[in-house]
Amino acid sequence: MTSRPLPRSAAFAIAAVVAITLGVGCGRRTVSPPAPAAVESRPAPRSLVGAGSCTSSGCHAAPVAGHAPWQSAYTVWATRDPHARAHAVLREPLAERIVAAVAVRDPSRPQPPAHENMACVGCHATARGPTAGEGVSCESCHGAAGAWLAAHTAKGWQTRGNTLGMVDLADPFTCASMCADCHVGGTPTADGAIREVTHDLVAAGHPRLAFELRSYKRGEPPHWRDRFASPEGSDSPGPVDEWALGRLGALSNYLGQLASQSRAARSGNRGITCGAWPEFTAFDCHGCHRPAAVVSAPNVAVRRGGPPPGGPRLEPMQFAHIDVILPGEAAESVAKARGSVERSWTRPPDPASLEAAVRAIEQAAPQMRQRLAAMTAGNLAGRIAADTNAANWAEAAAALAALEAIADREIAAGRLDAADVRGSLASLRGLLEFPVEPVDGRTERFSSPRGYDATAVGEHLRRVAEAVTGPPPAAPGAR
Repeated sequence: MTSRPLPRSAAFAIAAVVAITLGVGCGRRTVSPPAPAAVESRPAPRSLVGAGSCTSSGCHAAPVAGHAPWQSAYTVWATRDPHARAHAVLREPLAERIVAAVAVRDPSRPQPPAHENMACVGCHATARGPTAGEGVSCESCHGAAGAWLAAHTAKGWQTRGNTLGMVDLADPFTCASMCADCHVGGTPTADGAIREVTHDLVAAGHPRLAFELRSYKRGEPPHWRDRFASPEGSDSPGPVDEWALGRLGALSNYLGQLASQSRAARSGNRGITCGAWPEFTAFDCHGCHRPAAVVSAPNVAVRRGGPPPGGPRLEPMQFAHIDVILPGEAAESVAKARGSVERSWTRPPDPASLEAAVRAIEQAAPQMRQRLAAMTAGNLAGRIAADTNAANWAEAAAALAALEAIADREIAAGRLDAADVRGSLASLRGLLEFPVEPVDGRTERFSSPRGYDATAVGEHLRRVAEAVTGPPPAAPGAR
């Protein structure tokens, strides 16, 4: 049974009423910084120099046409990248409505406008003051440039292993972790701005967060050379490495944020993070916001150690196929942490268990390339398809990202013709996309795919898994 999903505006309005009625959420989110001890426990911030330091035509501000990506990186960011408008959107009507909805929780404590609100600017601006208008600029991703701005122009400069604070974004785990600081959630900025989208903010109208590295990069206007399309045997990671390490980087941030939320809820310190538990953005949105009757996909067993009947699941997109990516011991550590949260979801989880899972992921990440290289396309794609409960949109979306990476690896290696698989991948993507349609004279982006058909998605997953395997090898002596 399927039903027409609510428009985003209606869905958020209902969610806001529920959140306010039940009193679930963070309460006041204002410009008040964390307690001094919390700020002092973080390393001293490196100095920001602003995006203007990259604008020389001999550096990164050359015209796009006829220049290498690094030479026109600033030009692409300034003219084409939505990140450059990240602070500007805080002055738009949607931001005003979100702040007004959050303020309803406590009318006696007015909320600052979004462009000054420390619950917003931590992710919507790299700097403060006059340069906040640059939005999310170069140093949000590459690191504060005060110490390395001059050094990185020198002959022989190596980003990898430098000690001056320039981030090595050629490492997919590091890259995903940097992106996930805002697109999943991270520690506060040096001045105490919060980087966390809570259920209160989502109920007020903020889009929910769902991050997958390769998908996000595909949606970006590239200002970089694609290092991950390299043929096998090169020094650069390939598409499957990028997918898997990107997933691990995002999961590491996600588990770290759960640990931070739990510690804050246990201590009552709400200056650093939400401080309320359960924080429902950690859980599966579609577990609650969906039609009452949803049929599970066939041939998918219920996960052992999962939540009790009626209990919410942690965000499936974060955990889908992790046991395929990680070796046994690390996968067990993640499963243990996940199970402990879901079985006792009304109580703040044990931060130590979550942090142990983060350490297990970090220790396993350097061996991922060798592990994945040993898996054939057929074995890896088959496991992805078999491990996916297509009744859950997030798991299916995660499977699509995995299968796209496998297909890209096989195409780059010359083992697969792009024409043999691109159509199947496009059809699967079409079944998962959220519609954008006119409603009452305005455009609405829906929060789930209309008429989501789990059976059709499951069939497409199996077809794509078979397609990326490529044709069987010819028999000896065959022509």
